[in-house]
Amino acid sequence: MPRLNASGRVLVAAITLAFLVGAYVRLQAESDVHRPACSDNHCRQIKAFLKAHYCGQSPYGNGPDDGCLIKTPKEPRPGIDVIADFNCEWSDSKGAEQCFQHGQPSPAVRGVLTRDLRRLGLTHKASGNIYFKVWKSTLFRYSLAEAYYFRSLGGNIELCQVIVIIDSNSHSLVLRKLPFQKTDADVPAVTLWSPVDIVDVDGNGQFDVVLEGDAYEDHWLEVIAVHNGVPITIFSGLGYYL
Repeated sequence: MPRLNASGRVLVAAITLAFLVGAYVRLQAESDVHRPACSDNHCRQIKAFLKAHYCGQSPYGNGPDDGCLIKTPKEPRPGIDVIADFNCEWSDSKGAEQCFQHGQPSPAVRGVLTRDLRRLGLTHKASGNIYFKVWKSTLFRYSLAEAYYFRSLGGNIELCQVIVIIDSNSHSLVLRKLPFQKTDADVPAVTLWSPVDIVDVDGNGQFDVVLEGDAYEDHWLEVIAVHNGVPITIFSGLGYYL
């Protein structure tokens, strides 16, 4: 049986190591449901657009090498009117999150969002507050709207959320939802969503919705397109985890 010399053994070891590292990377990509492998030109085009517009420090946290700190626009892009918005901050004095509403949705939009929360299990007896976000795109003639129910219960919180798009005839389409539930305040076992933008991410002339997913210490970006009245996630990735 032929024997390998020293240089041959080094070469074999290097090839074996490269194979193992490649297999590990592929396994990581396959096991991260929020960051599947980006394997075609369309995906890479969207990813490049997102990195250019919504990424800060990269890499960040314990995320992948091509991940990043998510950076939401400080001001809405031209063509988006902010009808209603809210922000939530941690209050040390109250030991709980506090949310503040800015502006109000129209009665029609409020009715659409409240109806969807009821369908998700929010009862009339729920004593928390509902906060609203409505961004109207004058370019695409759609509104991106969110209703977020929140109540602090000491070590627990009650949550319910829906994100929809609404056309000029008040017809709505649910993009993301969180059914009414109670979860731990410090380590919530839920995924929440935050609107980031309404924009054409791939240059096809159609609107797309960019959202940030938040599953406790895992944050990522998703892009949703609507085809024939059906929302389709066309990208999921980037972001970071801790």
